[in-house]
Amino acid sequence: MHVESLDHIHVYCEDPEASAAFYARHFEAAEMLRNANANGELRIFLGLGGQVLVLGSFPAGHAPAAPPEPGDGAYRHGFGVAHVGLNVADVAAAVAELTAAGVPILSDPVSEATGLTFAYVAAPDGVVIELTQYPPAA
Repeated sequence: MHVESLDHIHVYCEDPEASAAFYARHFEAAEMLRNANANGELRIFLGLGGQVLVLGSFPAGHAPAAPPEPGDGAYRHGFGVAHVGLNVADVAAAVAELTAAGVPILSDPVSEATGLTFAYVAAPDGVVIELTQYPPAA
């Protein structure tokens, strides 16, 4: 099967409005549309770095659970998605900006020998975001 592109990532949220505000404030996400699914639950579609992030209420009868610890906790506790990666121009500057805004930083920037730099930050709803910075093309 040929895949045209990754379509979206859908996150169930305790408070979709607050989560949407977080992504707009810190990552320049822009609301594309909002609607209700067949069960009347809110969905907010955000444009984020050329992709779509869908934030929705938990389905009826479901509630958020405590997320696993960052890093390998997702693997040890059976969560399928470890993190969402967002590419930025300068990881250190992004971490400084998020720190000043009170966003929890899960790891300081790490620079590998390959030139890849990354750091992890916490987002609402147990989402972990990896900020990445790739070396300039040779």
